Amino acid sequence: MIVVQAEAASRLRQAMDKYARLFRVRTMFIYLFPMTLGFAAAAEGGGDAPGYRVALAFLAFLCGSFFSSTLNFYADVESDRLHNDMYKGDLHMSDQPFVTGEMGKLETAAVFLLTAAGCVVLSLLAGREFAWFMIGSVAILGVLYSHPWFRFKNKPVLDIVTNATGACVLLTAGWKLLQPDTWPPIWPLVYGFLFASTLYMPSVANDVPFDAAAGFRTSGVVFGAERLLKAMIPMCALLIPVAVVNFIVPQSWTFKLFIALALPGALVFTAGMHLLYKPPFIRFNASLLVYPIALLWLFYFVYGLHMVVRT
Repeated sequence: MIVVQAEAASRLRQAMDKYARLFRVRTMFIYLFPMTLGFAAAAEGGGDAPGYRVALAFLAFLCGSFFSSTLNFYADVESDRLHNDMYKGDLHMSDQPFVTGEMGKLETAAVFLLTAAGCVVLSLLAGREFAWFMIGSVAILGVLYSHPWFRFKNKPVLDIVTNATGACVLLTAGWKLLQPDTWPPIWPLVYGFLFASTLYMPSVANDVPFDAAAGFRTSGVVFGAERLLKAMIPMCALLIPVAVVNFIVPQSWTFKLFIALALPGALVFTAGMHLLYKPPFIRFNASLLVYPIALLWLFYFVYGLHMVVRT
């Protein structure tokens, strides 16, 4: 009996480890943050929703994130198996479950079905307007970005634009959860698009050797890693006037606080990427980016919940 229980516990641990690698909990915060920022800003502006709808909305995001991450891994096997244990902040890419052969066909189908259905059902229960944007973000960041029929990740410029657009759609989803009849202001979305594009470029640049070997045509492969990193400089320069406009126009302090922190962060990050670039790789642990975003997410999440409960 003890031996059977030990074997069952071992199988459970292996399954949990496998699904944790599929989910990529740390990098999930990068995509959860814009939704939470929209949620907090809408709450600060007087938006409201029952607590159960807020819970359903964030559970819907987790299902959508699991679906998108799994689909990305499923489509990236040829590149990921060439990563030679390169660390991406939360995972050695050559250890992802589709590369190691841990995911069978039936299990893979079940994961896709359950996570997609969970996202759709929970989103609709959280609110119709929220659901349009939550499901739309999964369609952009999951299906359009990774699915072999579209594979925007494998198209120059479009890979960056898709990621940044998905972040803006997630911010809108968070806003619509509490204020379904209004829209978030445009200038934070413009800033968010440019900011997300800038932060995504080094990841594309670092994958060039593996993507090129796999025959992919990402922005990094087509334009070269060094040129892509240099493109971060004009992007940062463009962030400055957009940030000034955001400070001038009347809008929630939650947006202004984010921009006040994000602008110097983007400048330091851009300079750091150039200093740490030792061809063919940027010698940077992505966790140094993930942890500050996770802490900022926690602040906005707690504040948004506080405002919802108070009203």
